[in-house]
Amino acid sequence: MSRTVPSTPLPEAITLAATEWFVRLQALGIDVNAEKSTDKSAHVGKDNDANARANADVRAGWQRWHDADARHALAWRRLVEFGAHLRTIPPLVAHNTLVRARANQGRRRMLGLIAVAGVTGAVWSASESNSVRAWRADLRTGVGERRTVQLADGTTLALNTDSAVDVHFSQDERRLRLVQGEIAITTGADADHGHRPYFVDTAQGSLQALGTRFVVRERGDSAAVAVLEGAVRVAPANRAGAAVVLSAGQGASFDRAALRYRFDDASIANATAAWTQGMLIVHAMPLGDFLSELGRYRRGHLGCAPEVAGLRVSGIYPVDDTDRVLDMLSRALPVAVQRYTRWFVRLQPVTRTGTSFSSAPDGAPDQAPHVAPTLRAIGGDRTHT
Repeated sequence: MSRTVPSTPLPEAITLAATEWFVRLQALGIDVNAEKSTDKSAHVGKDNDANARANADVRAGWQRWHDADARHALAWRRLVEFGAHLRTIPPLVAHNTLVRARANQGRRRMLGLIAVAGVTGAVWSASESNSVRAWRADLRTGVGERRTVQLADGTTLALNTDSAVDVHFSQDERRLRLVQGEIAITTGADADHGHRPYFVDTAQGSLQALGTRFVVRERGDSAAVAVLEGAVRVAPANRAGAAVVLSAGQGASFDRAALRYRFDDASIANATAAWTQGMLIVHAMPLGDFLSELGRYRRGHLGCAPEVAGLRVSGIYPVDDTDRVLDMLSRALPVAVQRYTRWFVRLQPVTRTGTSFSSAPDGAPDQAPHVAPTLRAIGGDRTHT
């Protein structure tokens, strides 16, 4: 007999904690569908006492969390029952939903979707999913967080918002794996270890640093690199023999087959790395694309009506205060910021009423055709064209 779960609202912190426990237990092979979790590998795992003890510690930690508050147990029950319900969803539908969600959600929000996908069992294993690898990576940042670390060889590594990196240094080489997001690297001299070669791997191919400072971004079906100093050798995964060397001021986007776009402009390369200084620099970027970039630094949905998506934005914007940036846009462009909830923000077109602007109805056609396609946007407290 199925149970009816009460509709009691739960704090987001509790639902997120339930989701993280869900993923963690599943990755260890512990049955996450039970009200009282059991380790399915408890008997076969006795040959590895260390692993068995580690699993037991995790299971005990989950049990303490589960029993500490009735709301924890409720969040867990809802998560498990919702996942069981989704077993009836065709795998292709579930997979496409996860792909779209990953493109628009932050790391912690995605954990909930990963957990649901793990329950279905027909899409992909959560322990092998990209988002779980990011969650378990050596270094990672949350949405809106930036972080700079010093590695053992002297490398300075900066992680942009919602990014994850694995670090593998051996006697013969230094290798980073960009799991998701974006990083900026200033390679260390590594004199004490014979100047080991330096590689950065992405899903699309490998990059070799040739004494350099550069930025790498993972975009899902492609990757991008911009070189600020020195040079970088780019080798697409399926055409390693067709590697290309980029020097300072150059950059490219590439997929597994080939380089798809190249530039040779130091100003573009420097703008690409502006996030390391907390800035987003754009020139004549369509508003829709700009909001996609800005949305990387905040949780929830940030978008605009189709009528204003083509308006051009130029300027320098602080990524650590996205609400301030939205206010800048509303003063510089014929748009109004509509905040439906904390997590759903949309820019709508406005029309002129005398000397002021008023919001156009949601879905109404653009009634300001006289507005130039490229408008001045405010960055910081100055106007940029």
